[in-house]
Amino acid sequence: MTDAWGLFPYPTMREGHLQDGSLVKVPGTCDSCRSRECASDRKGQIGELKQCRFGITFASVDDSRVTLGIVATDLPMATKRTKKAARQLPSNRVRAAEVERAIRSARALGPAVVDDFQQVQEQILRDLREHPDMHEALAMKLRKDFDANLDQSHDFLQLVKLVRGHAEALLLIAHPGEDVVKAAESETSLGAIYFSTELMLLKMDSLVFLREINRALGGFTTFQIHPYVLKYVRIYDWQARQKNVELRVKGSSHGRVTLNSNAVGAVIQGLLDNLVKYAPAGSDAWIGFTESANEVKIDFVGLGPRIEPDEVEKIFLPGFRAVAARKMEQSGLGVGLATAKEISNVLGLHLEAQQDPAEDGKYLGRFKTHFSVTLRRSA
Repeated sequence: MTDAWGLFPYPTMREGHLQDGSLVKVPGTCDSCRSRECASDRKGQIGELKQCRFGITFASVDDSRVTLGIVATDLPMATKRTKKAARQLPSNRVRAAEVERAIRSARALGPAVVDDFQQVQEQILRDLREHPDMHEALAMKLRKDFDANLDQSHDFLQLVKLVRGHAEALLLIAHPGEDVVKAAESETSLGAIYFSTELMLLKMDSLVFLREINRALGGFTTFQIHPYVLKYVRIYDWQARQKNVELRVKGSSHGRVTLNSNAVGAVIQGLLDNLVKYAPAGSDAWIGFTESANEVKIDFVGLGPRIEPDEVEKIFLPGFRAVAARKMEQSGLGVGLATAKEISNVLGLHLEAQQDPAEDGKYLGRFKTHFSVTLRRSA
């Protein structure tokens, strides 16, 4: 980078190191300056020309480098010191447009030369979109970060199962012969304990696939997808009702699929959890079934926080949460959608996400968000 910046026409400074430009050298005023206010000034935009107390012009070129040591004589805020510096440094006089053009040209060279977080981020996102193997490599690296937490969760998992078991036993005593979920729906306190532990167990069980995705490729069974999804909907309906969210099911399916049911369940759980978590109180959310001769498509639709265009690819990475989602909901590890995507990639479920660009007319900061998976029917 030092050699490349030696071709820049004007002097620059990065991390306190001054470098002559190809046309203009570092003046003594800058070389002996101790305040270096040009380096610490981060107000304004990249490329915006400013003047220091000595009348010298400077501007940020990227996140860590400034160009300095020049005197733009045509700036509207030229001071007496600017005019004095122009007289003392005639070879350092420039026109503002020339400096701005040089900065634009340097930045056009991209992350290989310019130290700019936004450019680096945009390049990474382009690479993730264009090279699926890079997306997988990054996901694998992020998955490893969760291993230590998973290793420590065994004792907690056993405790949750114990509490769930006690709640289930008490529910069956109070409602002998009745389905435990139906019994839990009619008992306020016991039901809250049962559903809370059931939700927690569903989330923890799904983490196994994030860590060992190959498990999704074994243990195939043939099952009917509609009632299987409804089992998860009934559990999440309890959580939705606590938030005054109406969780509805549209359509039906008689299709059967041959897959690892636990892996499919982890996908359903992750999408339902995301759907209910971000739905605002008083809103509707729905799960829809569309069946064809060969496939069953399941849609998960509700209102959620804004997903910026450059975040659509990243919301499926372990540990990542969209900026608006983090502001709206503090809790969350960013693993539910990551797990769902990993399983989808392995089993070919075609998990997709899209969001309406227009904000909802009733709920500020919420946008209609649509996730879908498509399962191939068994012959």
